[in-house]
Amino acid sequence: MKPGPRISIIIPALNEARALGDTLARLSLTPEVEIILADGGSADETWEVAGLFPLVRRLRAPRGRGVQMNAGALAARGDILVFLHADTPLEPAHLAALREAAADPGFQAGAFELALSPPLSALKFIAWGANHRSRLLGLPYGDQALILRRDLFLALRGFSHRRPEDLDLIIRLRRFTRLRLLTPPVASSGRKWLAQGYFLTTVRNWLFLAYHLAERTLTSRWQEQGALGR
Repeated sequence: MKPGPRISIIIPALNEARALGDTLARLSLTPEVEIILADGGSADETWEVAGLFPLVRRLRAPRGRGVQMNAGALAARGDILVFLHADTPLEPAHLAALREAAADPGFQAGAFELALSPPLSALKFIAWGANHRSRLLGLPYGDQALILRRDLFLALRGFSHRRPEDLDLIIRLRRFTRLRLLTPPVASSGRKWLAQGYFLTTVRNWLFLAYHLAERTLTSRWQEQGALGR
């Protein structure tokens, strides 16, 4: 049987020893799935924790999630790039969904549906809203494990240094293709909502989204007007 496209999972990390160990322990590491840790100068044991898993490739990169993910992508050997947060474990069912999507020539980019842990009512409601946003607007966030074919990622010139880097890439990506939402949902940590507050974190996310969408719309209009005026 002809092997499918190779998958590279890139994990940017900064002081994520506690979460990373659980994520890597639950990930079924196999030779055909490449795992790359892009460490941004952690002061804890992130580097050492990743070293406990022989199939994980470790590299050091300048601090900054976008910079780290770009460094991991450049080092990756896979045809499919998966950008995974250190606190978002992938189970065998997720890897099976990735392989199925990668084998489809029509698949260009995607992400997983979202679940948040612990399974509190407020976090379930936030995840429900995130999944509706992803389906209706094609705008998942980075904690849903962004997936792109390497050629498309290179055509987009990777992540910019603008924050949030994942949202900026997704908005640019929508000019080329519509993201496909995969199942089962990934159980990403709800720690930022628990630490910073449900309301404040949600409002900030929506403000970032509105700002980036408005900016892209204005930029496109200016470019069109400039082209017509030539």
